[in-house]
Parts: sequence; structure tokens; C-alpha cells
Amino acid sequence: MSSVDRTRPLRRRQALQLGATLVAATPLLQAMDEPPTVPDTAPEAPSPGDFGDFAASIAATFVQGDPPPPPALGVIALNRLAWGPRPGDPVASLEAFNALGADDVSRLTAFVGQQLNPAAIPDPDCDARLAAAAANLPSLNQSLTQLWQNYYLASGADRNRPVRDVRNATLIRALFSRRQLFETVVEFWHNHFSIFAWDGAYAGATWPSYDRDVIRAHALGNFRQLLGAVAKSTAMLYYLDNFINQDGDPNENYAREVIELHTLGAENYLGVGDQNTVPGYPAAPIGYVDDDVYEATRCFTGWRVNNGSTGTNGNTGTFQFYAQWHDRFQKTVIGRYFPENRGIEDGEEALDLLATHPGTARFICRKLIRRFITDNPPQSLVDSAAAVFTAQSAAPDQIRQVLRHILLAPEFRTTWGQKLKRPVEVTLSALRAATADFTPDAGGNTSFWSAYDAMGQPMFGRRSPDGYPDLKEDWISTSSFLYRWRLINNVLENPLGGVSVNLGGMPADRNTPNLITDYWISRLLGRAMDDPAHRAEVVKIMQGWSSPSPTVTPVYQPDQVMSPTDINNRLRRMVALILMSPEFQWR
Repeated sequence: MSSVDRTRPLRRRQALQLGATLVAATPLLQAMDEPPTVPDTAPEAPSPGDFGDFAASIAATFVQGDPPPPPALGVIALNRLAWGPRPGDPVASLEAFNALGADDVSRLTAFVGQQLNPAAIPDPDCDARLAAAAANLPSLNQSLTQLWQNYYLASGADRNRPVRDVRNATLIRALFSRRQLFETVVEFWHNHFSIFAWDGAYAGATWPSYDRDVIRAHALGNFRQLLGAVAKSTAMLYYLDNFINQDGDPNENYAREVIELHTLGAENYLGVGDQNTVPGYPAAPIGYVDDDVYEATRCFTGWRVNNGSTGTNGNTGTFQFYAQWHDRFQKTVIGRYFPENRGIEDGEEALDLLATHPGTARFICRKLIRRFITDNPPQSLVDSAAAVFTAQSAAPDQIRQVLRHILLAPEFRTTWGQKLKRPVEVTLSALRAATADFTPDAGGNTSFWSAYDAMGQPMFGRRSPDGYPDLKEDWISTSSFLYRWRLINNVLENPLGGVSVNLGGMPADRNTPNLITDYWISRLLGRAMDDPAHRAEVVKIMQGWSSPSPTVTPVYQPDQVMSPTDINNRLRRMVALILMSPEFQWR
């Protein structure tokens, strides 16, 4: 695992056909490989008049279309700083956002300030839902030692049960918590310090501790403290093999990835060469070479897990520094000399060095800007954010200060249409927009998660340590669109794995195809559709279409009053179509 698998996951997959019409309407479906095995529970595809041209327009929009104009700032903010607006939410709805000030700048400033202090935001609904689900999330609040005892050491234990519990708790928080920015930042750090959690062993058994005590505890805090908590976590020690890293038999996996993925990034890798040839050496090397990885590996020898094997002082699953395994000779890492005959401080000082390197500041800030604003972070914003990162390197709220700088930058307000929602974002934002409900069950709600996983971004499921990609091009594929369509249709048509949608609340006087369409476009998107042709396709869903004998004709004219039965029969399919529109997929 010392090298990074940068293969794009969705390009390996082929879409299931959702009907002959969709195949004909979407040229990108042709000549692709076989699909993955997923539950075949999707409803039938809409008829030609309902979906055909619209499907093609989705693919064309993202493959070759021009970015749309920016919508209202509330739409931008809640699709980036939250998992999408939720109608009626007292904090993260468009109405609540727009009530925060008289102009865009004041509203955004107030919202960011509020969300960057999550402890001050009362969260009664989310807290109550987590409490009510406690019996079906038994591992969620157990300590690391309890998790180790109950799920790793216990005979016959379900070692992946803790991961399923965290996954369901994550969905509850994403859908119902008022602390929305915190939840999106937690997802960012989980992906940055990516670990494959479904190993049926160490990571799976201890996952609630990694989520709670490492990622959530430091998500808005100090980067060096977060880095150290990750380095000493049971899950990371095992995942990148540092638990067996010892003098005489070194393992470089963690040392390589902590530099290449967690701190300086591959953008600062200068290849194979002498350390003393790196520009700026020794006072301020601008990057790193392979020798720095090997020397850092020696710094982390003896960092292991208290797992009951030879040399440990117990069997609790906690971090242990074992001096007998530590390489006690002198080392040099990125220009820093480490004297001989030291112990754990070698690794601690290596983390200090990595966390404060200027390359780390730029790399982390670039990733944050890419996550929250654009696939192409402007260098000026990268540099100014990196300056805050560096100046606040000792501050307990360093990450919070960096985020405030990025989120209040003018680029946040003026940039739109350069990012496509990843599967996690489109799922959560669709469920929030449709005011979905969710109830965890004793089995882990597997039918919902199977449909979700088929989109190519299983939660905590990236096998390689680089995390899921966060570029639009990595998620533009017919496979992705088809499985998004499948999941959204599944959830809207019938309850799926504890997730259900109640589309109530529409005023009774919204009773024609035009009126119903405009009501739901406004409710789900918070604005009009960018392309009138998209709206026309949505109207067709409500109109209905007769059998083609001799020609296809609409059942209802656009302004004709519909029967309640026909409204009920077509509404969910129409809502699904809006949620699959390009307008909903941008962020």
C-alpha cells in the first residue's frame, strides 16, 4: 500500500439499462463494460415523452455544456456549507439563510459565523433521533477499549457492526442536524485521512472511536493535533501498517502516505534524489524526496497497538510506543536533523515538521478550496489561506480560522457550476430537499446502502488511502447518472431501508401541470431552472401521455386541472426528475 491507486472508480463500471428509451437517448451508454451487481429494485423507466431528451441533456450539460449563471447566494451556501437546504429547517433552509441579513455579504458572514461554532447551535431533533436509535446503534458511544473488547476480541463478534452504526448515525446527522457545516467538514477529513473501514477486523471494530475521538474531536481545531490523533489511532496504525514498523524490519507505508497524502501532498514530491539537492536545503527545503520518506519511516518505528502481542503491556487496542522497536540512530527529515538515542519524540517532531511546512499549508488549503468552491482553486486564494494556516499553526482553532477565510472570500460568492455533486452530496441533498425521514433498523438498513454503494462512493469504503476524488470529471459518467436515477426513484417510490419520503404540504390550488411543476421546482431548487427545455420535460411528467395509437398525445394540457388520483400517481416521478436535473446536480 505504499503506492497510491489513482484509478477513477466510476470509469470501471457500466450502467444498468433503465429501459430502451434511455439507451437510445443517451449515446454515452453504448459500448461499455458490464455493470456491477446491485439489487434490481428500480421502478420502470419513464416513457419516451417523459424522460428521453431530458436524459440526454443531463449528460450533455456536464460533458460539454457551459456552466450556468450563479443562483442566489443561499442556494450556493447551502449546497456547499450544508448537505443542501432542507425546507422548514430553522437553520439550514433558504428561508432561514435569507433572514440572516439585509444583503448577501451579511447573510453569508452570519451563517458562516454561526456554523463555525457548532457547540452553540442547539440540535434537539438530531439529538432525539440519535437517542431513539440507540438500541439499533449499540457500538456508537462505546470507548475504544470497549469496542476492542466487544467487537475485536470477543468470539464471534460482528466486527463490521460498528462501521454500520457510524454510517447510520452519519446519515441521521446529515439529514437532521442543524450543525451542517460541521458535518461537511467531518466528511472532508474522513476523506482526507481515508481508511477502508470494512475490513472485518481492526478498523471496523474500532470505527466509532476513529469517527468520534479523532475526526469529530479535531475537525475544526488544530491541524497538528488532528494529524497526531490520526497517527496514533488504532485504525490508521493498522491500515497503513505502522503497527509492525520496527528497527531492522521497517515498513514505510504510513510514513509515505503521511507525507504524500496527509501533509505536503504529491504536488511537493521531487522524486528520487539526494536530500541535500532539494532547493532550500537544509534550512527550508521546498519539497521532499524518497529519502525523506525512508528517514521518516525510522522516526515512526515503535509506534504500535497495544494488542496483546509480545512487548505490549496489555490488550486494549490503544496506542503504545514500544522503545525496543525504535530506531535510535540519528535521522534527517526534510532538512531537520534528529539526534540519536531518542524515542517517541522522533515521531512527534516529524509530525511537527510536516504540519508546519509551507507546502502542507498550500496543499491543505488547496483541497479545502476545491471542496468548498471550485475544481480550479485560484492561486491567490490558496496563498492567502495558506498564510492564515501558517500564522495560526499553534492556535487551537486553526482549522476554523482557515475555513472562515476561505468561505468569506469573494470567490465563494461568485463561483458556480464548476463542481458536480458527488454521490454522497447528491444523495444527502436530495433526501434533505424532499424532507426524507430515516429510521435505523437492527440490520443496518442494508437495502438503502446497497443502492447507495452502487453509485461508486461507498461510505468509508475507499480501498486506497488517497480518498475519493473531488473533481467534476471523476464523476461524469453514464454509470453515475443511472445509479443516481435508480436510487432517487427507489427512495421516492417506496420506503427503502428505513428511508422514506412524504411529499405532503403542496397547496390544494397547485393542481395543473404548470402550477405543480413550478411549485416543486421552487421547493427543491430554490430557483427557476436554467434551461426552459428542462422545465418543459418536467411538465410532461405531470401531463401524462397516451399510448402511441395513432400518435402520442398529452392527457392534460399544461394549464388543465388534474384529478387528485393522477397528481398522486405522477408526483413522485416528477420530483425524481427535478432531483436528477442538471440544476440540482451542480454545486
